[in-house]
Amino acid sequence: MKKSVRYILNGLFLPVFVVNQKKNISFMNKAARARYVDAQTGQEFKEVISSKKCRKALKKVLEGAPNETVTITLQEVVPTSFRVSLSRLDDERGGAPSCVLSFEDISHIQEAEQMRHDFVANVSHELRSPLTAISGFIETLQTAAQGDAVATKRFLDLMDLEAGRMARLIADLLSLSKLQSSERVAPTQAIDVQKVLAQVTSSLSGLAEQNKVNIEHNLCNNIPLVLGDGDELTQVFQNLIENAVKYSHQGTSVAIDFCPENAPHSHVCICIRDHGDGIEPAHIPRLTERFYRIDKGRSRSQGGTGLGLAIVKHILIRHRGWMKITSEVGEGSVFSVYLPIAEH
Repeated sequence: MKKSVRYILNGLFLPVFVVNQKKNISFMNKAARARYVDAQTGQEFKEVISSKKCRKALKKVLEGAPNETVTITLQEVVPTSFRVSLSRLDDERGGAPSCVLSFEDISHIQEAEQMRHDFVANVSHELRSPLTAISGFIETLQTAAQGDAVATKRFLDLMDLEAGRMARLIADLLSLSKLQSSERVAPTQAIDVQKVLAQVTSSLSGLAEQNKVNIEHNLCNNIPLVLGDGDELTQVFQNLIENAVKYSHQGTSVAIDFCPENAPHSHVCICIRDHGDGIEPAHIPRLTERFYRIDKGRSRSQGGTGLGLAIVKHILIRHRGWMKITSEVGEGSVFSVYLPIAEH
Protein backbone atom coordinates (compact mmCIF):
# COMPACT_ATOMS: atom_id res chain seq x y z
CA MET A 1 0.00 0.00 0.00
CA LYS A 2 1.36 3.43 -1.00
CA LYS A 3 2.66 5.82 1.64
CA SER A 4 0.13 8.43 0.52
CA VAL A 5 -2.75 6.01 1.20
CA ARG A 6 -1.35 5.20 4.65
CA TYR A 7 -1.04 8.92 5.34
CA ILE A 8 -4.68 9.51 4.38
CA LEU A 9 -5.95 6.57 6.44
CA ASN A 10 -3.96 7.69 9.47
CA GLY A 11 -5.62 11.08 9.23
CA LEU A 12 -9.11 9.61 9.63
CA PHE A 13 -10.85 9.68 13.00
CA LEU A 14 -12.59 6.36 12.29
CA PRO A 15 -10.75 3.10 13.06
CA VAL A 16 -9.61 1.56 9.76
CA PHE A 17 -8.20 -1.92 9.06
CA VAL A 18 -6.75 -3.31 5.85
CA VAL A 19 -7.15 -7.10 5.67
CA ASN A 20 -5.41 -9.31 3.12
CA GLN A 21 -6.56 -12.46 1.29
CA LYS A 22 -5.47 -14.64 4.22
CA LYS A 23 -7.79 -12.55 6.40
CA ASN A 24 -4.89 -11.20 8.38
CA ILE A 25 -4.51 -7.54 9.31
CA SER A 26 -1.94 -5.89 7.06
CA PHE A 27 -2.51 -2.33 8.25
CA MET A 28 -4.22 -0.43 11.10
CA ASN A 29 -4.55 3.34 11.19
CA LYS A 30 -3.87 5.41 14.31
CA ALA A 31 -7.51 5.42 15.39
CA ALA A 32 -7.70 1.61 15.14
CA ARG A 33 -4.48 1.16 17.14
CA ALA A 34 -5.78 3.55 19.80
CA ARG A 35 -9.09 1.73 20.14
CA TYR A 36 -7.80 -1.84 19.83
CA VAL A 37 -4.53 -1.59 21.74
CA ASP A 38 -3.92 -5.36 21.81
CA ALA A 39 -4.37 -5.81 18.03
CA GLN A 40 -1.31 -6.24 15.81
CA THR A 41 -0.57 -6.40 12.11
CA GLY A 42 -0.27 -9.99 10.95
CA GLN A 43 -2.95 -11.07 13.40
CA GLU A 44 -6.10 -12.81 12.18
CA PHE A 45 -8.85 -10.24 11.82
CA LYS A 46 -11.44 -12.45 13.52
CA GLU A 47 -9.33 -12.42 16.70
CA VAL A 48 -9.88 -8.67 16.93
CA ILE A 49 -13.42 -8.36 15.52
CA SER A 50 -15.46 -11.43 16.37
CA SER A 51 -18.65 -10.49 14.50
CA LYS A 52 -19.91 -13.19 12.11
CA LYS A 53 -21.73 -10.57 10.01
CA CYS A 54 -18.51 -8.64 9.57
CA ARG A 55 -16.53 -11.76 8.62
CA LYS A 56 -19.20 -12.77 6.09
CA ALA A 57 -19.09 -9.31 4.45
CA LEU A 58 -15.27 -9.44 4.45
CA LYS A 59 -15.36 -12.79 2.62
CA LYS A 60 -17.64 -11.31 -0.05
CA VAL A 61 -15.33 -8.37 -0.70
CA LEU A 62 -12.19 -10.50 -0.79
CA GLU A 63 -13.93 -12.76 -3.32
CA GLY A 64 -14.72 -9.86 -5.66
CA ALA A 65 -17.59 -7.71 -4.37
CA PRO A 66 -16.68 -4.00 -4.69
CA ASN A 67 -18.11 -2.98 -1.30
CA GLU A 68 -20.38 -4.04 1.54
CA THR A 69 -21.92 -2.32 4.57
CA VAL A 70 -23.01 -4.04 7.77
CA THR A 71 -24.15 -2.91 11.21
CA ILE A 72 -22.70 -4.84 14.12
CA THR A 73 -22.65 -4.66 17.92
CA LEU A 74 -19.44 -5.46 19.77
CA GLN A 75 -19.08 -6.08 23.49
CA GLU A 76 -16.43 -3.52 24.41
CA VAL A 77 -16.47 -1.74 27.79
CA VAL A 78 -20.18 -1.40 27.06
CA PRO A 79 -22.04 -2.85 24.04
CA THR A 80 -21.13 -0.59 21.10
CA SER A 81 -22.78 -0.47 17.68
CA PHE A 82 -20.78 0.20 14.51
CA ARG A 83 -21.60 0.79 10.87
CA VAL A 84 -18.81 -1.08 9.08
CA SER A 85 -18.00 -0.05 5.50
CA LEU A 86 -15.94 -2.57 3.53
CA SER A 87 -14.31 -1.74 0.18
CA ARG A 88 -12.04 -3.71 -2.11
CA LEU A 89 -8.48 -2.38 -2.41
CA ASP A 90 -6.80 -3.57 -5.59
CA ASP A 91 -3.09 -4.32 -5.60
CA GLU A 92 -1.30 -1.94 -7.98
CA ARG A 93 1.14 -4.72 -8.85
CA GLY A 94 -1.63 -7.06 -9.95
CA GLY A 95 -1.70 -9.17 -6.81
CA ALA A 96 -4.75 -10.30 -4.87
CA PRO A 97 -6.98 -7.47 -3.63
CA SER A 98 -7.28 -6.57 0.04
CA CYS A 99 -10.25 -5.16 1.95
CA VAL A 100 -10.43 -1.80 3.71
CA LEU A 101 -12.80 -1.77 6.70
CA SER A 102 -13.81 1.45 8.48
CA PHE A 103 -15.74 1.40 11.77
CA GLU A 104 -18.20 4.23 12.52
CA ASP A 105 -19.55 4.25 16.07
CA ILE A 106 -23.33 4.73 15.71
CA SER A 107 -24.31 3.91 19.29
CA HIS A 108 -25.46 7.49 19.91
CA ILE A 109 -27.68 7.35 16.80
CA GLN A 110 -29.29 4.11 17.92
CA GLU A 111 -29.74 5.44 21.46
CA ALA A 112 -31.40 8.58 20.09
CA GLU A 113 -33.67 6.46 17.91
CA GLN A 114 -34.59 4.28 20.89
CA MET A 115 -35.32 7.39 22.96
CA ARG A 116 -37.52 8.73 20.16
CA HIS A 117 -39.34 5.39 19.94
CA ASP A 118 -39.84 5.27 23.73
CA PHE A 119 -40.99 8.89 23.76
CA VAL A 120 -43.60 8.32 21.04
CA ALA A 121 -44.78 5.15 22.79
CA ASN A 122 -45.09 7.00 26.12
CA VAL A 123 -46.94 9.93 24.58
CA SER A 124 -49.32 7.56 22.81
CA HIS A 125 -50.00 5.72 26.06
CA GLU A 126 -50.43 8.89 28.11
CA LEU A 127 -52.92 10.32 25.61
CA ARG A 128 -54.73 7.05 24.97
CA SER A 129 -55.59 6.52 28.65
CA PRO A 130 -57.67 9.69 29.14
CA LEU A 131 -59.17 9.40 25.64
CA THR A 132 -60.30 5.84 26.39
CA ALA A 133 -61.81 7.00 29.69
CA ILE A 134 -63.64 9.92 28.04
CA SER A 135 -64.98 7.65 25.29
CA GLY A 136 -66.27 5.23 27.93
CA PHE A 137 -67.99 8.02 29.86
CA ILE A 138 -69.65 9.34 26.69
CA GLU A 139 -70.92 5.86 25.82
CA THR A 140 -72.34 5.46 29.34
CA LEU A 141 -74.04 8.86 29.19
CA GLN A 142 -75.60 7.92 25.85
CA THR A 143 -76.91 4.58 27.12
CA ALA A 144 -77.13 3.36 30.73
CA ALA A 145 -76.88 6.78 32.42
CA GLN A 146 -79.08 8.66 29.96
CA GLY A 147 -81.48 10.90 31.87
CA ASP A 148 -79.75 10.21 35.23
CA ALA A 149 -78.84 13.70 36.51
CA VAL A 150 -76.57 12.46 39.32
CA ALA A 151 -74.65 10.07 37.05
CA THR A 152 -74.44 12.73 34.33
CA LYS A 153 -72.82 15.24 36.72
CA ARG A 154 -70.37 12.62 38.03
CA PHE A 155 -69.31 11.51 34.54
CA LEU A 156 -69.02 15.09 33.28
CA ASP A 157 -66.75 15.90 36.23
CA LEU A 158 -64.58 12.89 35.40
CA MET A 159 -64.47 13.88 31.73
CA ASP A 160 -63.39 17.39 32.74
CA LEU A 161 -60.62 15.86 34.88
CA GLU A 162 -59.34 13.68 32.03
CA ALA A 163 -59.54 16.53 29.50
CA GLY A 164 -57.54 18.70 31.88
CA ARG A 165 -54.92 15.97 32.15
CA MET A 166 -54.60 15.84 28.35
CA ALA A 167 -54.36 19.62 28.15
CA ARG A 168 -51.53 19.65 30.74
CA LEU A 169 -49.71 16.90 28.89
CA ILE A 170 -49.91 18.74 25.57
CA ALA A 171 -48.81 22.01 27.21
CA ASP A 172 -45.80 20.26 28.77
CA LEU A 173 -44.88 18.61 25.47
CA LEU A 174 -44.96 21.99 23.73
CA SER A 175 -42.83 23.49 26.52
CA LEU A 176 -40.24 20.75 26.11
CA SER A 177 -40.14 21.21 22.35
CA LYS A 178 -39.69 24.96 22.69
CA LEU A 179 -36.94 24.56 25.30
CA GLN A 180 -34.97 22.05 23.25
CA SER A 181 -35.05 24.33 20.21
CA SER A 182 -33.61 27.24 22.24
CA GLU A 183 -31.14 25.44 24.53
CA ARG A 184 -28.10 26.79 22.68
CA VAL A 185 -29.06 30.40 23.47
CA ALA A 186 -28.55 31.28 27.13
CA PRO A 187 -30.80 34.00 28.64
CA THR A 188 -29.03 37.27 29.51
CA GLN A 189 -31.57 39.13 31.65
CA ALA A 190 -30.73 39.87 35.31
CA ILE A 191 -33.46 38.29 37.45
CA ASP A 192 -34.28 38.76 41.14
CA VAL A 193 -34.81 35.12 42.10
CA GLN A 194 -36.26 36.18 45.46
CA LYS A 195 -39.18 37.92 43.70
CA VAL A 196 -39.73 34.85 41.53
CA LEU A 197 -39.90 32.64 44.62
CA ALA A 198 -42.30 35.05 46.37
CA GLN A 199 -44.66 34.99 43.37
CA VAL A 200 -44.54 31.21 43.11
CA THR A 201 -45.19 30.57 46.80
CA SER A 202 -48.05 33.08 46.75
CA SER A 203 -49.67 31.22 43.84
CA LEU A 204 -49.23 27.89 45.67
CA SER A 205 -50.55 29.07 49.03
CA GLY A 206 -54.00 27.61 48.33
CA LEU A 207 -52.55 24.19 47.47
CA ALA A 208 -50.36 24.28 50.58
CA GLU A 209 -53.36 25.12 52.77
CA GLN A 210 -55.40 22.34 51.15
CA ASN A 211 -52.59 19.82 51.81
CA LYS A 212 -52.01 21.19 55.33
CA VAL A 213 -48.39 21.99 54.53
CA ASN A 214 -46.57 25.19 55.48
CA ILE A 215 -44.14 26.87 53.05
CA GLU A 216 -41.18 28.45 54.87
CA HIS A 217 -38.95 31.10 53.29
CA ASN A 218 -35.45 31.08 54.80
CA LEU A 219 -34.01 33.65 52.42
CA CYS A 220 -31.83 36.67 53.12
CA ASN A 221 -32.03 40.04 51.38
CA ASN A 222 -28.66 39.87 49.62
CA ILE A 223 -29.21 37.04 47.15
CA PRO A 224 -27.34 38.03 43.97
CA LEU A 225 -29.27 38.57 40.76
CA VAL A 226 -29.09 35.62 38.37
CA LEU A 227 -28.93 35.38 34.60
CA GLY A 228 -32.23 34.01 33.45
CA ASP A 229 -35.65 34.17 31.91
CA GLY A 230 -38.29 35.15 34.48
CA ASP A 231 -41.08 33.00 33.03
CA GLU A 232 -38.87 29.91 32.73
CA LEU A 233 -37.47 30.29 36.27
CA THR A 234 -41.04 30.66 37.52
CA GLN A 235 -41.78 27.34 35.79
CA VAL A 236 -38.76 25.70 37.48
CA PHE A 237 -39.71 26.75 40.99
CA GLN A 238 -43.43 26.21 40.37
CA ASN A 239 -42.71 22.58 39.47
CA LEU A 240 -40.32 21.93 42.35
CA ILE A 241 -42.27 23.68 45.12
CA GLU A 242 -45.61 22.24 43.94
CA ASN A 243 -44.09 18.73 43.99
CA ALA A 244 -42.66 19.36 47.46
CA VAL A 245 -46.08 20.47 48.74
CA LYS A 246 -47.90 17.52 47.15
CA TYR A 247 -45.51 14.89 48.46
CA SER A 248 -44.90 16.28 51.96
CA HIS A 249 -46.77 14.78 54.91
CA GLN A 250 -49.64 16.77 56.38
CA GLY A 251 -48.59 19.04 59.22
CA THR A 252 -45.02 19.40 57.95
CA SER A 253 -43.34 22.21 56.05
CA VAL A 254 -41.55 22.86 52.76
CA ALA A 255 -38.40 24.92 53.32
CA ILE A 256 -36.92 27.23 50.68
CA ASP A 257 -33.33 28.16 51.53
CA PHE A 258 -30.54 30.21 50.03
CA CYS A 259 -27.53 27.88 50.32
CA PRO A 260 -24.37 29.84 49.36
CA GLU A 261 -22.14 27.27 51.06
CA ASN A 262 -23.20 24.65 48.50
CA ALA A 263 -22.45 26.65 45.35
CA PRO A 264 -19.35 27.81 43.50
CA HIS A 265 -18.74 31.59 43.53
CA SER A 266 -20.20 31.92 40.03
CA HIS A 267 -23.60 30.48 40.95
CA VAL A 268 -26.51 30.90 43.35
CA CYS A 269 -27.93 27.81 45.04
CA ILE A 270 -31.60 27.64 46.08
CA CYS A 271 -32.62 24.53 48.05
CA ILE A 272 -36.19 23.23 48.29
CA ARG A 273 -36.61 20.73 51.10
CA ASP A 274 -39.71 18.62 51.61
CA HIS A 275 -40.78 16.27 54.40
CA GLY A 276 -42.19 13.38 52.43
CA ASP A 277 -41.40 9.69 52.10
CA GLY A 278 -38.03 10.31 50.48
CA ILE A 279 -36.68 8.68 47.32
CA GLU A 280 -34.80 5.41 46.96
CA PRO A 281 -31.24 6.01 45.63
CA ALA A 282 -31.86 3.85 42.53
CA HIS A 283 -34.59 6.25 41.34
CA ILE A 284 -32.70 9.55 41.71
CA PRO A 285 -30.61 9.43 38.48
CA ARG A 286 -33.77 8.78 36.43
CA LEU A 287 -36.10 11.39 37.92
CA THR A 288 -35.51 13.91 35.11
CA GLU A 289 -36.28 11.38 32.36
CA ARG A 290 -39.48 12.03 30.43
CA PHE A 291 -42.46 10.10 31.83
CA TYR A 292 -40.37 8.43 34.54
CA ARG A 293 -42.47 8.02 37.66
CA ILE A 294 -41.64 6.27 40.92
CA ASP A 295 -45.31 5.74 41.79
CA LYS A 296 -47.34 6.03 38.57
CA GLY A 297 -50.71 5.81 40.26
CA ARG A 298 -49.96 8.49 42.83
CA SER A 299 -48.34 10.77 40.26
CA ARG A 300 -51.40 10.63 38.00
CA SER A 301 -53.79 11.12 40.92
CA GLN A 302 -51.82 14.26 41.83
CA GLY A 303 -52.32 15.56 38.28
CA GLY A 304 -48.73 14.97 37.15
CA THR A 305 -47.81 14.44 33.50
CA GLY A 306 -44.42 12.80 34.13
CA LEU A 307 -42.69 15.70 32.33
CA GLY A 308 -42.25 18.28 35.09
CA LEU A 309 -38.69 17.42 36.11
CA ALA A 310 -37.66 16.90 32.48
CA ILE A 311 -38.81 20.47 31.81
CA VAL A 312 -36.87 21.70 34.85
CA LYS A 313 -33.73 19.96 33.59
CA HIS A 314 -33.96 21.50 30.11
CA ILE A 315 -34.65 24.99 31.48
CA LEU A 316 -31.57 24.73 33.71
CA ILE A 317 -29.47 23.48 30.78
CA ARG A 318 -30.51 26.58 28.81
CA HIS A 319 -29.63 28.74 31.84
CA ARG A 320 -26.21 27.05 32.12
CA GLY A 321 -27.24 25.82 35.54
CA TRP A 322 -28.02 22.42 37.02
CA MET A 323 -29.99 20.61 39.72
CA LYS A 324 -28.83 18.24 42.44
CA ILE A 325 -31.22 15.85 44.19
CA THR A 326 -30.48 14.34 47.60
CA SER A 327 -32.89 12.23 49.59
CA GLU A 328 -33.19 9.93 52.56
CA VAL A 329 -36.01 7.40 52.67
CA GLY A 330 -38.43 8.35 55.44
CA GLU A 331 -36.86 11.79 55.90
CA GLY A 332 -37.72 13.70 52.71
CA SER A 333 -35.80 15.16 49.79
CA VAL A 334 -33.81 18.27 48.85
CA PHE A 335 -33.83 19.68 45.31
CA SER A 336 -30.94 22.15 44.92
CA VAL A 337 -31.06 24.52 41.93
CA TYR A 338 -27.84 26.20 40.74
CA LEU A 339 -28.10 29.34 38.60
CA PRO A 340 -25.34 31.61 37.20
CA ILE A 341 -24.89 34.97 38.94
CA ALA A 342 -25.42 38.07 36.79
CA GLU A 343 -22.30 40.23 36.59
CA HIS A 344 -22.68 43.66 38.13
